[in-house]
Amino acid sequence: MSTVLQAYQFALDPTEQQQDMLSSHCGASRFAYNWALAQVKAVLDQRAAAGPHQ
Repeated sequence: MSTVLQAYQFALDPTEQQQDMLSSHCGASRFAYNWALAQVKAVLDQRAAAGPHQ
């Protein structure tokens, strides 16, 4: 039995307004990711400073 792989490729051609919206979305997404990453790192650092459970 063989498997057939198929792929599609799409190209975007956004208008100037759509480009602005896409850039804004990417910036907001990056901000949210970095904020959440900082929260996780802060909790991990806090747990490491507390020491092992007894």
